[in-house]
Amino acid sequence: MNNSRTNPARNDFGPTAAGGRMTKALTEAMSLLRGPQRASPLIQKLFSHTLRLSFDQKNLYSYTTTKQPSEETLNLLLRWILEAQRPDGGIPAYYSLLTGYAPSYPEVTGYLVPTLYDCARALNASSSVAAAERATAWLLSLQMPTGAFPGGLHGSEAQPSVFNTGQILQGLVRAQVEANSPEIAKAAIAAGDWLVELQQADGSWSGPGAYQDAVHTYYSMVAWALAELSAQSADQRYGEAAEKNLNWVLLHFQSSGWVDGINLRGHPNYLHFIAYVLQGVLECGILRQRSDAIEAVANSAWVLLRKFETNKFLAGAYEPDFKRGQPFTCLTGNAQMSCVWLRLFEMTDDLRYLNAALKMNEMLKQLIPVGGSRGIAGGVSGSYPIWGRYQPLRYISWGCKFFADALLLERRLKSSLEAPGLEALPCAS
Repeated sequence: MNNSRTNPARNDFGPTAAGGRMTKALTEAMSLLRGPQRASPLIQKLFSHTLRLSFDQKNLYSYTTTKQPSEETLNLLLRWILEAQRPDGGIPAYYSLLTGYAPSYPEVTGYLVPTLYDCARALNASSSVAAAERATAWLLSLQMPTGAFPGGLHGSEAQPSVFNTGQILQGLVRAQVEANSPEIAKAAIAAGDWLVELQQADGSWSGPGAYQDAVHTYYSMVAWALAELSAQSADQRYGEAAEKNLNWVLLHFQSSGWVDGINLRGHPNYLHFIAYVLQGVLECGILRQRSDAIEAVANSAWVLLRKFETNKFLAGAYEPDFKRGQPFTCLTGNAQMSCVWLRLFEMTDDLRYLNAALKMNEMLKQLIPVGGSRGIAGGVSGSYPIWGRYQPLRYISWGCKFFADALLLERRLKSSLEAPGLEALPCAS
């Protein structure tokens, strides 16, 4: 993970507080002078979100009626990703209403590869396969001699990053399954070897390759990638490394559902990172058949499910033990929680998880622009309202990735529920 100036998914406002945020806001606002065509969409979005906040329904079940088919939204999300892809194959970090497209982002390009292949299969979209292949080729060109991948945006000073290498490893593992390429397999093994070599004895990652040189429980996402590599390569070294990190992360789960150790110095505990921890632990636990990991995630996910059902939204950031949340919504974190709930439904058959996820997906669908210019149509904003603290005034590529994943999971699970001859599921009560 690179420094704060070059890592948009990790840092929203600059290294510390108000001064850095103000400087960044002024810099981006000045860019409107060079791109006045962006002024009209910016004003329209600010107005539409203000209007929606004023008249939005406040009752508990306002998201129980489907207003837009999920497949239409999935197509919109895929179109945003395909239109954003650069000629070299990289996917930009975001589209800003102030500055336009950011440079390509290796981390997100990496974990978009599985999503692109899944979209291709679900939507019969050959263009999605071609995009995944171009993305993979670009990522291979970035790998360092050590096997690591760089943090930050493309074009910044290349520094090896544990988290980015883990997320790109997810893409390489899936690309190898699809293409059966010796070159991709070699790159994935090199990345896995570097991650294992850099891992601390207690299972964490810290030091120069970690964000802010600190340990982070959301690096469970790296453990998930190593567990996938182990499953595909049949090399237990990677599985053992994944479980070492899993054991370390599980020590940070509290009975309240809270998870310590996110460790974003100078930043709040965004829902995006809380969900990262839960996703990584859950998927790693499933792959390694660890019921203790699944149960720990279920406890935390249940706390958030109750908050969503009671308040009709999840806060964009939380204080420890979920005591208080900040008054905006992190759409990416919401999409990730939908993924977590859907996977828990798949593991437990508890319909309450499915019910919450379907309502969450419906809420998110209503916030996806159907029309608008390139970079806006089909995009997932960092926050709702769009000026909220997480990635303000931006449509972010990782938001499209996680919401597409949620809709793909919804599609698969609903299809299995509707299969003929399926036995009746237990009542949610």
